[in-house]
Amino acid sequence: MKLNLLHLEVTAENLDTAVENALSQLKCTRAEADVEVLQTASPGFLGLFGKRQARVRVKLHDRGAIARQFTGGLLRLSGLSVEIEVLTSTKQIQLLLSSDDSSLLIGRHGQMLDAMQSLVGTMTDRQTTDRTPIVLDVDGYRARRHEFLTRLADKLSCKVRETRKPATTPPLTLGERRILYERFKQEVDLEAISRNHEGDRKVMVLKPREK
Repeated sequence: MKLNLLHLEVTAENLDTAVENALSQLKCTRAEADVEVLQTASPGFLGLFGKRQARVRVKLHDRGAIARQFTGGLLRLSGLSVEIEVLTSTKQIQLLLSSDDSSLLIGRHGQMLDAMQSLVGTMTDRQTTDRTPIVLDVDGYRARRHEFLTRLADKLSCKVRETRKPATTPPLTLGERRILYERFKQEVDLEAISRNHEGDRKVMVLKPREK
């Protein structure tokens, strides 16, 4: 057997068994992979001479399955035990990670999670022409963070309107800043701009004329 993250070669008594074993080891479905028959099985002469096993090469082609393999490989190298569930839609591919080490996977302000998401996305792009966005999440972190950002945006909006003075967020990741930018596009009397303070990127909310 020849094995790597995305494809492997397997031999077995017959083709069906070889394919089944390969899919099991790659932890994928038949629809997520391409199968190439390298050698068919032969019983040989009288079952004694020239007998050979079937050999197949199975390679992942599904973007979600490829991303899952890369993510699992990176986490195994880090010594972390993680369960990965893939949810695919027309808008994005979600890799939902569940681990006892969730704080390590998320990192400060979600920076570790974002870095891993970027790396997995880049590695997956090299293997497929499909460009559906890949989103990594750990134990519902992104949903909780999105809810926090929504409340923060509401709070800052009220503060700026009441005081007519700019208000600034705590340090945010690029993805979080984008969420706020989209949020404040809906506010005709407010705008959000990026501010860099000692290497930390923040978002400032202000009245347009105060820019």
